[in-house]
Amino acid sequence: MLSKIFRVFGIRTKPMVPLSAHDIVTRSRHASKTIEWSRNKRLTIYNPPFWGIHHLFIDPDLHHALIALKEDGNSFVFYGNSQGAERWEKYDANLNMCDCGIVENQALTWLIYEDYVIYNGAMLPATNAPYHWGRVIDNQPFYASINEKWASQGISEIRELAPSYSES
Repeated sequence: MLSKIFRVFGIRTKPMVPLSAHDIVTRSRHASKTIEWSRNKRLTIYNPPFWGIHHLFIDPDLHHALIALKEDGNSFVFYGNSQGAERWEKYDANLNMCDCGIVENQALTWLIYEDYVIYNGAMLPATNAPYHWGRVIDNQPFYASINEKWASQGISEIRELAPSYSES
């Protein structure tokens, strides 16, 4: 109702989230096709603000790894599957693992679409919106296998593309 009043005066309101609950339910009917589409992909994602531009890697066996670089040179890697994270690791600027842990059940979930990734869970900051979201701004082929030794290689690859992270 309020948005209709704003439109009368030429004021456009921005939606708080890009996908409505109806959109998510409609897209969930094609979840298996979307999961298959994501196989062997490296997705570059813009938003949510606490991660900024981050990367989600999906290997041929549908293992997932989300890498978020921080301004101070630290990096976070979340490992999981098509539903969300199962464990995490923190790396310092010199690519030394300085902390790690298990992600409690459903504490960080994601729904991957070709244009958006929806994030939810207790690990994320509180928000008035029903979920956090990121826009997929690029996708590239990815054929490596995600394992314990892979993280430093993935972080290094991302730093090469974003030189400001490697200057610290």
